Amino acid sequence: MKIDTKFDEPIDSDIAIKYAKEYCKESYSGDLEIVLKCAFNDIRNLPKLRYPKKIDKVEQPVPLKEYLHKFIDAYNKGYSNRPSLRIGNSSKTHSDPIVGLIFSLRVANTSEAELKKIVDGHSLQMSIENIIGDLLEEYLSIKLSDYGWVCCWGSSIDAVDFCNSKGELLQIKNSDNSENSSSSRVRNGTEIKKWSRRKSTQNNKFSWEELIELTGAKNISEEDFRSFVKSTIEKNPKCIYVNDEPIKF
Repeated sequence: MKIDTKFDEPIDSDIAIKYAKEYCKESYSGDLEIVLKCAFNDIRNLPKLRYPKKIDKVEQPVPLKEYLHKFIDAYNKGYSNRPSLRIGNSSKTHSDPIVGLIFSLRVANTSEAELKKIVDGHSLQMSIENIIGDLLEEYLSIKLSDYGWVCCWGSSIDAVDFCNSKGELLQIKNSDNSENSSSSRVRNGTEIKKWSRRKSTQNNKFSWEELIELTGAKNISEEDFRSFVKSTIEKNPKCIYVNDEPIKF
């Protein structure tokens, strides 16, 4: 949210928690409370969730209770859609057919069947690359929980992936060449810590020691992350959509 966004009630974490408890009832959790406290510590932490609405091009005050309900729904949806539980969907984007033409011109004697495998394989690779960040988030949600860090499921804090009861904010990325957030690095006096798993310009260069220093965690490593990924995919292979239809020409 922009710093000058208006709500119909004061932006206060105690009020937010009160509404959240009323809405969640028995499902209210300590993790959600930590996220709420951090989110409402600075209005810039709050995701827009399609607010504020406009009437005659004039921004209307955001209804706090209604906003809280959508905030919690997004948080719960993110948690329920983590890789260990989700079912992957086929891409709605069709590959550009000229890719196959250019490839066949550049690589001689490529058959139509081989071209299709290459194009389909590239689509699958992109799906896999997209889910790695989510796998990393789920892995860390488990490993960092013993050290007081909770996951901001469903992008419940803008440009932040983890937070703790101290109000510390942490943004994680799978690779250091991922798109950087344009959000401020400092909010209400709190710096957003940033960490990337891998160095994109160096082969097999990972940065787990940096995350250990940032979070205090001792039980994280590339080897352990790979074990988690293997176990998760084996238990729920459908988290990644694969077209099993035979090739037809």
